[in-house]
Amino acid sequence: MQSWMISFFKSRLNLFYIFAFVPLILILYSGFVKRGDVVTWIIPFYGFLLLFIKKDKLTGFNHASSFFRVAGLMLIVVSFFAYYVVLRFYPRVQFYGEANYTIHIVGLFLVFFEVRALREAFTPLFLIVGASAIPFLGVGLEASLWPAIPFFVQIIDLILKTLNIPATLVGSNVFSLTPLNSSAIFLSVIPACIGIYGVSTFSILIAVTLIEDPSSSLRTKLFWAIGGVIGTFFLNLVRVSFIFVVIYYFGYENWPVIHAPIGYALFLTWVGCFFLAFSKRQTIEGTVKLFWQRTKRLTGSL
Repeated sequence: MQSWMISFFKSRLNLFYIFAFVPLILILYSGFVKRGDVVTWIIPFYGFLLLFIKKDKLTGFNHASSFFRVAGLMLIVVSFFAYYVVLRFYPRVQFYGEANYTIHIVGLFLVFFEVRALREAFTPLFLIVGASAIPFLGVGLEASLWPAIPFFVQIIDLILKTLNIPATLVGSNVFSLTPLNSSAIFLSVIPACIGIYGVSTFSILIAVTLIEDPSSSLRTKLFWAIGGVIGTFFLNLVRVSFIFVVIYYFGYENWPVIHAPIGYALFLTWVGCFFLAFSKRQTIEGTVKLFWQRTKRLTGSL
């Protein structure tokens, strides 16, 4: 047992992945435990999985030179220094998150591998940096989504009527809803309700996944990417409608409690189901082709 542990920790690749995983614990703590943000750790963790998939490729790179090892160690120290020292003077932005993790990963590559190995870090780092920019981009995008609000509201109104939820449109983006055993309340639908953050996050996830998948054709990649984004939009319709249902049956006071968890649960479920289907895409595509062939034969015989 002891010899196995010694050989395990002597492996350059094993040490690389251990040091790449450790910061995820800090990200989970600062994001979920301290701020209650469930999604904070998802993007960095997915980036780590992309790195892990590249394990066989990384074995082919030589050891780093002494100069770049020192440079890498400095970057790693900086990533932790920014969290433990500098940002302590600015509590509102104190976190160990995507920016720190990106610096940490670059530092690890310089410590363990020759410089050209950094090209294997491109997609994981693109994912992490792109996802961390979504909150900043979303603020600007929200203003451009106001013209789409009436269309979105009409769909929500149709869904609520189908579910027999007595919500009435009293404006272009305002519903009047009377919860059970309560008085009427007014609920506004704003651009953030459309789900720009979820769509943006999913778009980056699928873009990185397709970049890493050389086996599929461009047509197949576009089909799955567009289908995934459309599915994310419809998922958000379910989320908003479900919030109305909960408010109607359990009261408005429970809205802050269920708002974020519903979004997280639905988004994580959707992402998991989508990528499971994507991993089985060849089987699914074969089944669809077989179905259409049988349909053409049946229609031809008629």
